[in-house]
Amino acid sequence: MDAPDELVIVPHTHWDREWYEPHDVFRLRLVHMVDRLLGTLEEHPGYRFTLDGQAAAIDDYLEIRPERRERVVAAIDRGQLAIGPFLILLDEFLCDGETIVRNLELGLRSSRRLGPEMRVGYLPDMFGHAAQMPQLLRGFGLRDAALWRGVPARIDRHAFAWVAPDGSTVRTEYLLDGYGNALDLFALPGRLGALAAEYGRSIASWYGSDPILGMLGTDHSAPPADLMPLVDAANASGGAVALAVDTIEGYVRRVAPDWAAGDDDALAALPVVDGELRSHARGNLLPGVFSIRTNLKQAMTDAERRLSTAERLDAAFGVDDHRAFFDEAWYRLVESTAHDSVTGCGVDATAVEVESRLATAGHVARGVILRTMEQLAASVTPDRHVVVNPAGFARRAHVEIRLHDPERLELGDGVQLLEALPEVLGDEQLTTAELPKLLNRIHGRELFGQLINAWRFTDDGLRFEVAEAPHGDFDLAEFTDELERRIASDASGDRTWRVEIIADPRRRAVVGIDVGGIGVASLDPSTARATDDPVTVSARSLANRQLAVSVDERGAVRIEAADGTVLTDVLRLVDEGDRGDSYNYGPVDPASAVTEPTSVEVTVLESGPIRGRLLVRRSYVVPAGVDPIDRNRRSGASVDLVVDTVLELREGEPLLRVRMHFVNAAADHRLRVLVPAGAAALPGSSAAGQYAVTERGRAGEGGPVGEFPLPTYPVARFVHAGQASLIVTKHSEYEIVEDPQSGVDAIALTLVRAVGMMSVNVHPLRDEPAGAEFAVPGAQYLGTAVATEFAILPSAAGWAESGAARWAELVRVEPEAARGTRGGPVVVGGVAGAGGAAEASELPAEPFVEVAGDVVLESLRTTTDAAGSPVFEARFVNYRPEPQVLGAAASGVWDRTDLTGAVVEPAVDLGTYRIGGSRIETFRQRIGDTPPVLG
Repeated sequence: MDAPDELVIVPHTHWDREWYEPHDVFRLRLVHMVDRLLGTLEEHPGYRFTLDGQAAAIDDYLEIRPERRERVVAAIDRGQLAIGPFLILLDEFLCDGETIVRNLELGLRSSRRLGPEMRVGYLPDMFGHAAQMPQLLRGFGLRDAALWRGVPARIDRHAFAWVAPDGSTVRTEYLLDGYGNALDLFALPGRLGALAAEYGRSIASWYGSDPILGMLGTDHSAPPADLMPLVDAANASGGAVALAVDTIEGYVRRVAPDWAAGDDDALAALPVVDGELRSHARGNLLPGVFSIRTNLKQAMTDAERRLSTAERLDAAFGVDDHRAFFDEAWYRLVESTAHDSVTGCGVDATAVEVESRLATAGHVARGVILRTMEQLAASVTPDRHVVVNPAGFARRAHVEIRLHDPERLELGDGVQLLEALPEVLGDEQLTTAELPKLLNRIHGRELFGQLINAWRFTDDGLRFEVAEAPHGDFDLAEFTDELERRIASDASGDRTWRVEIIADPRRRAVVGIDVGGIGVASLDPSTARATDDPVTVSARSLANRQLAVSVDERGAVRIEAADGTVLTDVLRLVDEGDRGDSYNYGPVDPASAVTEPTSVEVTVLESGPIRGRLLVRRSYVVPAGVDPIDRNRRSGASVDLVVDTVLELREGEPLLRVRMHFVNAAADHRLRVLVPAGAAALPGSSAAGQYAVTERGRAGEGGPVGEFPLPTYPVARFVHAGQASLIVTKHSEYEIVEDPQSGVDAIALTLVRAVGMMSVNVHPLRDEPAGAEFAVPGAQYLGTAVATEFAILPSAAGWAESGAARWAELVRVEPEAARGTRGGPVVVGGVAGAGGAAEASELPAEPFVEVAGDVVLESLRTTTDAAGSPVFEARFVNYRPEPQVLGAAASGVWDRTDLTGAVVEPAVDLGTYRIGGSRIETFRQRIGDTPPVLG
């Protein structure tokens, strides 16, 4: 085959925003690099530069160099500098599907402030690619992608058609040999033309008559400033291969002009790849990042969940404009999704900064939730609570509240009393001279976080009666006068006074109440009704009509469902040595695995009938680390590892909720929990995340070199295998394994993976390092508390038939509750007197948006359309592969749009609309076209 006669060089940099240095260290280097780059672009009009597909890089630059904005704009206008379309180069498996949408949304907005964005989904270094990425790109009008890792071995062309589960397709440029494949062409001075011709001959079969793509760039550096003279000299020498310089977008337009012009048949000759890209054949996927620094993954999920909840409540029930707050919070969250950020494969300082940003995003969400709940709470009196359901499905909400003097209340059978709260909040001895301190402690009516309802002086002291809700009036001036009189009566100031702060008798309680989708209800404990499916509890068991759960002497669990499904030996733990690094698990002698506890204690925490809980405490003796001399063995020294597991069953639910908590005591190990699937020799699993359910086999695809394709996979919603669905509440890692003890296959969920090196040069499952050998003692998690919550849904039917997608949403999105404040201030959000500021009104009578089937409402928010007007936006996902009726109840006129908000189909009936299999669909409604309360 003749070699291609043209090679297009794409100068670029791959800018890891943070990694083996924290963000601001790398940004200093970025600023100096872009300073030089702007001069190079102005000096050489033919120079082109691709700024890594992420607008955050130029945001970072202009934050430090705002005076250079016009030079940047000019370079973009000249077509020399390509920016966007993403805000950040994310890890596609360690964030939710909605976060990917916001990434593109923010990236496009940021780019367009400066000029046109690059119209290619440039994904050069992600550790694999999510199945729905083609649908997401097409939703923003992007028809092309360019990527490296994860492409299957059968692809032997430089481009392929990448197809999402719904059929959405993008032309995908395969970055053959990575994003620095042209670097070697410039290794020998004066040899560019000859080396280009030699390279062309070596890969001719990949390109046919198409120009070769030469990616010239690497991590944290720019190509040489004299690139254009070097290219001109090579072309002038009359070499066999003509050299050109362009952006990655310019290249794909050259090789696929018909597709670029909108011809959907232009990909007919290309090979087709369906779904996610997770092959190890030609590039390392580094799957150990899914389990390292697991608390980072929890922080990401928490921030996503809280922001989503805040947006839903704000859109449905809020009266303020919080769009600017949400923009800031989503920016902080999205920048944390970078493939060296949330992955946890950087140095300790980077991980600390990422977790801090995610916490900041969560704080914004908390502020909006509190304000919205305060407004709703003003509608009911303090003897009631408002309960809000942020999910699109109607639900039986179970909320915890505090009851005042419950022994004197008439309570409905839907109330389950829990433990009593302390009544004595303060009891101290003060001299008369010290009594003025009390005035400094009282703020209006608040004292010790409660509200003063009464006070009285006795012969030997002063007693305050406080509560969360006000009773009668408190006159601070009257109290001050009396206090000053008492002080004046003791001229010496030496008399001792006993000062008591006594709270009303209080008990925590869990209450069940029915609430509609994106709905609100008023909870009256006196009328709360239980369901006909109560929870019964014994010393080692939980049961309702749908599920029976028991704990054996080893701490393992047996689950029997109403349909006859039985899962045995559930929740056994396996602790194994790990000699790897933050990128890849490194197995150690399997005989050193620890599987049996040294002691087991089972305690009843809650006895039903609304909610039952058992605490299973298991103690293990595990090796303290890996042997420092022979890293194929675990250390002879040992440490105690205590794992607390809370099993929870609620009335009317067909699933077992689980919370596992421990303080990590060992280094260099992996701790996993097993959920046997009730069947053996399973072909694989079905895992939900990033707006799709992906079918995965038992083995990954490997290649002749690289890393061993360990079949550990990411999961963000649920994983189903055999007769069990495991619903997760944080981005997690799982594997389907043979379980000799139960005799069936099991889902192995990683609870913690602890190692001390960012990357190691010699790894048992990887042929080359993934980075430099930096020590990361923080990744050992020694002394770090780790908590993991999940739920087990047993069913003889598949994940779709058991409603796993619906239950995953209900488990992940918990209801919000607040005590009513109508008539005066109460304790709101832990702050006394914070309520009562909102104007009282009637609670909405109907749900805002309620879905009858199992299509999931993924996002509801107030946003802005192209004309600058506020609109409601609702996004739904059909996780099933077959079409379904959406079945959503919401008043008013809704238009179906693409992900940019452009109308695709006006005036859609959300109740009867048929949503395609594996489809992401977005609908918008202008605010003001209908009454604010939809139903």
